[in-house]
Amino acid sequence: MTARSTVGRCPLVVVAQALLTLAGVLYAGVVLEAVVGWPLDPARSYLSELAALDQPTSGLFRSTDLVAGILVVTGLVLLVLAHRRRRALGHPAASLAQCVTAWALVGFGVATVADALLPLDCALSLGECAAREDAGSVSLAHQAHTYSSVASGVGSFVASAGVVWLARARRRSLLGLSARLAGALGPVLGVVTGAIGLFGSPLPVGTGIVQRVQVVAFAVVLVLAAQVLAAPQRPRRPRSSRRPPPAGPAHALAEAGPRRA
Repeated sequence: MTARSTVGRCPLVVVAQALLTLAGVLYAGVVLEAVVGWPLDPARSYLSELAALDQPTSGLFRSTDLVAGILVVTGLVLLVLAHRRRRALGHPAASLAQCVTAWALVGFGVATVADALLPLDCALSLGECAAREDAGSVSLAHQAHTYSSVASGVGSFVASAGVVWLARARRRSLLGLSARLAGALGPVLGVVTGAIGLFGSPLPVGTGIVQRVQVVAFAVVLVLAAQVLAAPQRPRRPRSSRRPPPAGPAHALAEAGPRRA
């Protein structure tokens, strides 16, 4: 039995995959937003505004973010336990890229839980909310939400880059193609929407759509994360250990003849 098949059949990895898949579904939020009837203009608002305290959907979207963050952290804990069991069976330790990606996902999960526990007072895309911010009449939780959102964005950025790197060996498989596409698309769109958000409200038309695509892309990263994190990495052989090509008759004659300067 190969190392890859041993890891793939590990019950801890299977459960972790299920938890991260559910976390990705909950974190995407776009389907749920459609179900509740698009309460805010999706072209001019961030998805996270649906969790603001002045929105009727606040409890629903805060709950999904809270559960998604907890599931991500729990899934990563199970993957760590799976790697420890592999080590006990003599398999190689997790690579540096796997460790960095795993810690980035843990940071994302913790920050997402903080997002849910520190909600915005009001939806930023609404004019009265911008006026409240300018007047300084928002709560500490509203102000702290900015920092937890930044931490969540950094965690998702690093995790996406790690998933792209870990999937490079499978670039021709469906897993590799999906991981590389989603992992590259999410950070790029995240930087774009984050930069636009620095200019304040109202957001330009289309910013909300771009942000929702970015969220869905990272949700795909969450679904695929367990597979690339659990897969054993192939160590690179040093060049000195590579066998030289067999010496044929032509090669032997060339070696025996005089060398040109």
